Amino acid sequence: MEQRINEIIETTGDEISILRLLDGEERKKLAECFELAHYPAGAICYREGEQISTIGIIASGKMKFERQARITGKPLLLAILGKGAHVGDFSMRPEREAYGQLKAVEDTELLVTTHGRLDRFMQEHPSIGVKIMKAISGILSIRLKNAIDRVVWLS
Repeated sequence: MEQRINEIIETTGDEISILRLLDGEERKKLAECFELAHYPAGAICYREGEQISTIGIIASGKMKFERQARITGKPLLLAILGKGAHVGDFSMRPEREAYGQLKAVEDTELLVTTHGRLDRFMQEHPSIGVKIMKAISGILSIRLKNAIDRVVWLS
């Protein structure tokens, strides 16, 4: 399993959003934080309202993130996420309620770590931690801009 994680990070590191700023050696160090989870098509990673304390990176496959609409009660598709995208809570809070449901659209491999493991890693390797936080900040800025654009478009 460890070999598969290293292979994913080495061969697709540039496609993985939070790893783009890291060099090969930094990626190898970070790989130790992750485990590999498999979700067959249709499997639910987590449901809206559940407590989550993990962060994942899609290594292969696709997942969809949706939330129950308050007025209609129907699922509202917020995103289709593919290889390289991160899922889970990147606010760096140790545990929180999931804002929506994450479901595999096709067979998916997910690199998973906990906030605790990632936090310890960044304390041990602060220069790598800064690069990770810069990448996360950039991704969250893009996602916030897209959310604002959707609200403006709907108004």
